[in-house]
Amino acid sequence: MKEVAFTVERAEFKGWKFWISANVRGEYDSRVRNPKITVIFDSGTQKRRVPLLVRSYTVREEEYLLYAEYGYDVRHIFYNEPLGKQISVSFDLMYGEDYIENIPYIIGESVGEQLESESEEEESEESEESEEAKRKKYYDITFSPKEGKIELYAQFKEQKVAFSHKVKKEIQSFAGGIWHLLLMCVGIVLLPFFFMDAILALLGCIPKKDEIASSRMPIYVIKHARWKLTSFCSLKIGVLPMKLSCMSAVNWLSSKGRIRQNRIVFFSNRRTDLSGNFEFVYEKLKTDPDLDIRFVLDDRSVRKMNFLNMLRLARYFANSKVILVDDYMELLFKMPRREGTSLIQLWHACGAFKTFGCSRMGKSGGQTLRSMNHRTYDFATVSSQEIAKFYAEGFGLSPEKVVATGIPRTDIFFDEEYKKKIITEFYQNYPKLKDKKIVLFAPTFRGNGKNSGYYPIELFDVNKLHEQLGDDYAIIIKHHPFVRNRNDIRPEYEDYIIDLSTHSELNDLLFVTDILVTDYSSVVFEASLLKIPMLFYVFDLEKYIAARGFYYEFETFVPGKIVSEFSDAVQAIASGDLEQEKIEAFRDRFFDDKDGRSTQRTVDLIYKCIRK
Repeated sequence: MKEVAFTVERAEFKGWKFWISANVRGEYDSRVRNPKITVIFDSGTQKRRVPLLVRSYTVREEEYLLYAEYGYDVRHIFYNEPLGKQISVSFDLMYGEDYIENIPYIIGESVGEQLESESEEEESEESEESEEAKRKKYYDITFSPKEGKIELYAQFKEQKVAFSHKVKKEIQSFAGGIWHLLLMCVGIVLLPFFFMDAILALLGCIPKKDEIASSRMPIYVIKHARWKLTSFCSLKIGVLPMKLSCMSAVNWLSSKGRIRQNRIVFFSNRRTDLSGNFEFVYEKLKTDPDLDIRFVLDDRSVRKMNFLNMLRLARYFANSKVILVDDYMELLFKMPRREGTSLIQLWHACGAFKTFGCSRMGKSGGQTLRSMNHRTYDFATVSSQEIAKFYAEGFGLSPEKVVATGIPRTDIFFDEEYKKKIITEFYQNYPKLKDKKIVLFAPTFRGNGKNSGYYPIELFDVNKLHEQLGDDYAIIIKHHPFVRNRNDIRPEYEDYIIDLSTHSELNDLLFVTDILVTDYSSVVFEASLLKIPMLFYVFDLEKYIAARGFYYEFETFVPGKIVSEFSDAVQAIASGDLEQEKIEAFRDRFFDDKDGRSTQRTVDLIYKCIRK
């Protein structure tokens, strides 16, 4: 491990916000584009990993220089916990393959001056803090550079912060709800005036609302009046707010009944069928006649989600013993969760690839400290202990809540009978591919998510690839579900270039794949279990790192050859130069147990929660 100089330049409070900045100096590695500093807050009962935002990364005479800073509101660091008397702060540094935990640090000049100033004030009899200054001094800070610790000691009275975040939120919500109800009643009385306001706006007597685009008079009047009522009441008025209000009411009523001690519910906003991890877990659980198993599976956005499904979700969320999810589900964080229930995240992806959630704090689309998204899970399952720390960071959980059970759906890769069955069925459906080398093209999407996902298909010409590889090869296309655009396939190649984006399970296609071409997709983890040679076609690597980022350095981490030009991709496939010697170490790093028993370990965790 290379020598590193880590300097804490700033560690001070401004109100409740604890500002930290640090400089890091070490030996430069040209492959490292995205170094990371993580701050670990430890209250004694919870630990929280949060990124220290890297503001600059420069090189000078074979040395890299990092500068990172961020301000953390300590009131929102720990989930559902009153502020403690003492919080311990430490740092982890990740630079390429080097990962240093609890790194010792040097105190910078500004911190040194701060300590000297505080010491002089304490010794001076004339220097007395005003009452206002004392009131704002929430924590004292002490430094232990060799141990890599900063200790925060509370200066406030415990009763001032005795209410948990949850209780405060409930009181605020109740009071706010009563006030908005009163405003609504007054607003309804004022509706005739709002309609008159709309008519006057149409006549040009008063300014029109530019955002309301409608040339038809009745529609404009209704929209204008609704806008005035919404502004007056400070409430959103429409179909979606009505649906959410009904959902909250059903959840509140259901929470007054008892929790069904044998009820397990599967929630997904990702799929409509029982597939992925859910399928494998359900197959194990359904053999127990004492369990009451329910499902709410709806892949539509909240706005378009089936109303009955929303009400069922609200009811089951309030009365189920164990709640299982397989992706982010927005609606779960709009309702309070009862004590006595367990929420388990069976995350759909293997390994740790692209950053998500709280790991993107301070970046576009990243989660904030205030957000409760993900943070309410009792457990999250992952494929290996090494990546547990990254999932704890992304979800905003204490590390002990992330459990390396393995990923249930990967059990098929150790099932020889299943493998034979899938291969036989595939060649029955596509007999012309029987003696071909199959190239699976499975990239991830670009864009911001489900509603805007796309892939720049013009940059990967499947027809040209087939022409240059020759008749010994066939190509299967499997785009991400968020991608709506498709590659154009010439009629003469339709038997040997097949788009299965809307058909077939991706994992099943891996059984017939000879070469995987991808970019930033997590399918690489599953492919490594079958030791499939991989090619990484990444024409936008710099842009993707800047916008999304990875937990590991892409160029030192991926188990295959990296190319940025289409011509280089064709040449690598044709020559077989895919650097497959990297696969085995990659697989061992991201899968602790390669035994086909991940489902059983996950089910054991579920039963542990049932018995609580």
